[in-house]
Amino acid sequence: MVTPYHHSMTDSQNLRKILSQNIRNARLSLYISQAKLAEFAGISVPHMLDIEYCKTWVSEKTLCGIARALNMEAYELLIPDNNEKKIKMKKENKILQKTAELIKIKKKEIRKNSDEVMDNLILDILKLYGE
Repeated sequence: MVTPYHHSMTDSQNLRKILSQNIRNARLSLYISQAKLAEFAGISVPHMLDIEYCKTWVSEKTLCGIARALNMEAYELLIPDNNEKKIKMKKENKILQKTAELIKIKKKEIRKNSDEVMDNLILDILKLYGE
């Protein structure tokens, strides 16, 4: 006999924790305040605080509004550790981009310096032959 699944309080608390952490991570990665997120999502600031601090659950409309404000799909806010991985990838990509830019700058400096060194070498050689 199959018994119906009854979710425990722990399941609900875990899901609420995942949601609040994902909202917070996504919000911080976009550098927006809780007040701005609330404004973009069309909810009050106290309601936003209650959601982010795991004090209340959200309606489907509120969940979709928050997801839209974060430029995400609603289901993504319910996936454990989803946003932490995205943030880490964004940081890694930024580091790679900055590294490539730094290499480009240093490469130009090396070329410029090597041209100067070669010019000086040629001048020194010409001086040797001019003596």
